[in-house]
Amino acid sequence: MNVLCLDIDSLRADHVGAYGYDRETTPNVDALIDDGVAFERGYVANSPCMPSRAALSSGRYGIANGVETHGRQSQQMNRPAARTDWAGSWTENEPDRPWWTLPELCFQHRIRTIGVSSFPRHPAPWFYHVWHEFHQPQEPDEEMTVEWGHVSFQTPRAAAVVDRSIDALDRTDDDFFLYAQFWDPHAPYNRSADEIDRFRGGDPPPYPTADQLAEHRTWDAVRSATHTDIESRADLAELIATYDAEIRYADRHVGRLLDYLRETGLYDETLIVLTGDHGEEFGEHGLYREHWSTHDGTQRVPMVIKPPADAPVEAGRRKQLVTNVDFAPTIADYLGVDPPERWQGRSLRPVVEDADAEGRDAIVVDHGLYTAQRAVRTDRWKLIHTLHPGMWGGVLPEYQLYDMHDDPWEQTDVSDGHPDVVDRLDERKRAWADRHREGGADTLARVAEHGPSGYLSFADDFAGV
Repeated sequence: MNVLCLDIDSLRADHVGAYGYDRETTPNVDALIDDGVAFERGYVANSPCMPSRAALSSGRYGIANGVETHGRQSQQMNRPAARTDWAGSWTENEPDRPWWTLPELCFQHRIRTIGVSSFPRHPAPWFYHVWHEFHQPQEPDEEMTVEWGHVSFQTPRAAAVVDRSIDALDRTDDDFFLYAQFWDPHAPYNRSADEIDRFRGGDPPPYPTADQLAEHRTWDAVRSATHTDIESRADLAELIATYDAEIRYADRHVGRLLDYLRETGLYDETLIVLTGDHGEEFGEHGLYREHWSTHDGTQRVPMVIKPPADAPVEAGRRKQLVTNVDFAPTIADYLGVDPPERWQGRSLRPVVEDADAEGRDAIVVDHGLYTAQRAVRTDRWKLIHTLHPGMWGGVLPEYQLYDMHDDPWEQTDVSDGHPDVVDRLDERKRAWADRHREGGADTLARVAEHGPSGYLSFADDFAGV
């Protein structure tokens, strides 16, 4: 059996057509969903990019794998090989196998592992560890709109990722695990006027309202309205049109890869999983074109599974609460190999086969860039605990509670009216942390102690709000 894992950066679930979006951003992803299952309440266990991919590949939450933010605190994954001077992959007292990542597991079982990433010069060694081949397409030569002053930072486009993926598959006769990671639709946006035009003319989402946007104009902080030149809801609509154009571009090249599988007869026999590493917020809570919190705009992403044709599936949508730590054990389940003992996710195969299969009644998710937050999500409630407010001290309360049935945009904090719910979910969060952390320290608490990456980078440049 073959496995294709599609990892699309900054892709919000509610900007995917099959998830209810009213613009034609994702025809190829939508067609894939028609052949499989889409999880409507899929969340990344950790955000942003590096923590999310650590959770995906390790099958463990950031509180266990140790990757909760960017920067120096993200360079090493928590595992025995990182705690010994011996050059091998195991110690005398504790074999390394319980901590194998998904690529390592596939490698061990002689499944050809192929990684293609739009992250040239990725700084974390664990990202590249144990692949039969790993590709980093060169950055393009053409002029690009890059706001960080250089073009070497994660600028290969989706076309290059798919070109390398197809080339690798053309040279592969064995069963494969192919991980294709797309930078698009992450900023900076580089679509043409014609590509953007098809998404212009519609109304922006209901939030932020004009009054909220005016309030955001008083903030002096990174990615606030003043720092992103958002003066009106018309400006917001234009920003979202450029984002949607980037999604459409990424979807077009995802379609090229899926078409290759169909043309070569590999599509039916391939397990395909698709996810985002995080979403993107557009002012719903004051930041524009940024991922900075545990709100749904950042944490909720499309999660899609298309099983091989010989595996049972009840195609359609799923309401179960899932996170991306569930992908690794799901893939292992379909491959027929035992997951490492330390993996913390659950196989989603029972839910793929039966829409009524039992799921979790709650999930816990972390964010570690600009802020340090941990959230508990149940069917009805979301409790957000801010361990470090970053540049938003005085704006972000320590606790926020949202009724996700009545307020899916998370606009009204009802924590004062439901102190019993706050206490109950806060205790559940503590119990979850005690159960899942490895070692004595809570790694997100350590991030909060030192300050999250992003906040540290910008703290000297912005005075706060």
